[in-house]
Amino acid sequence: MISFKKYTDIVGGIAKKLKVSKDVAVNALIKAQEKGMNPLKWQQNITMLQSYIQIAAEYEPVDEREMSTSQKVTQMNYYWKDLDHMASDERKKKNMQTRFGIKNIKLDKKGNILSFESVEEDRDYKDEYKKFQSSDKMKKYRAELNRYNRKKGTYGNGDGKDASHKDGKIVGMEDQSVNRGRAEKSRLIGSKRK
Repeated sequence: MISFKKYTDIVGGIAKKLKVSKDVAVNALIKAQEKGMNPLKWQQNITMLQSYIQIAAEYEPVDEREMSTSQKVTQMNYYWKDLDHMASDERKKKNMQTRFGIKNIKLDKKGNILSFESVEEDRDYKDEYKKFQSSDKMKKYRAELNRYNRKKGTYGNGDGKDASHKDGKIVGMEDQSVNRGRAEKSRLIGSKRK
């Protein structure tokens, strides 16, 4: 049995010698080992590895960002078929939107995906933030906190304190890190807030 360090060194040597990625080198080495090659003697079996490199390179994974639209639809069809155990198409669509961020899934008569839209592509986060912060509700919220801070005489003095809201009411002054950190919890996985 060889150590992990030694195995990675062998993979690095194969990748460098045959000018391929380490992923392809690992796949070729695994195939060669299945045929009985000793990984410590990889340099003696370089011709065997070269033949497996060609096979492994054909199956190298494709970066999803470089996929064409038809390739993405084919890929999503595999996931869609894995969801056959679920009750309805609506539930499957909701699951696909949650897992992969796709919406407006169109199906053919056989139940295969014809097309979909990606949720991330059409969002402008900068614009959303600007609209949210310029709403009357947020202006009122900030004005109320600033008014309270001025009333206490601590506005702009650099004491590191903020006026804190809990359950819609100002409850007093609080460290900035605690007050602003609490808002970040809404970004954690499993949060109900959108």
